[in-house]
Amino acid sequence: MTLLAIAGTATVTIFLLRRLMRGMNQQDWILLRQTRSRGIDIKKPQAVDFVVFAATQETADELARLMREADFETSMTVAQIAYARKNKAGEAQNGWLVKGTRELLLTPEELIGQRKFLTEIAEARKAAYLGWQVGFAKDAKPMPAPLSSR
Repeated sequence: MTLLAIAGTATVTIFLLRRLMRGMNQQDWILLRQTRSRGIDIKKPQAVDFVVFAATQETADELARLMREADFETSMTVAQIAYARKNKAGEAQNGWLVKGTRELLLTPEELIGQRKFLTEIAEARKAAYLGWQVGFAKDAKPMPAPLSSR
């Protein structure tokens, strides 16, 4: 009987989580949970950084322009990334990271819309939407010095 109750509870929980996600990408769902666990109030608008990778500066400039037209504040930096495949690091690729920041509520609908827009403009230019983050620079606390250096 106890096993049946546990199975029933698990089934209901999975059903409710899927319904709550409402079509969200798994990466967005994980980031949203991490954001909540860091104590960030997702019921209030947050400054969210969205990141796109472009192979050339020309493409990065165009993506930044399109993002500004969509009310993002943008910045660019030279970067090198490597995609991992089946637990193996891929070959390093030089390019540009375009960061677009905008204030929004972290709702499934909003995140789905942002991902769709950024993925579409990136893929149309052979670039890649990488994801988003909230407030890492603003609320980061310095690490204490190791005991050996005190």
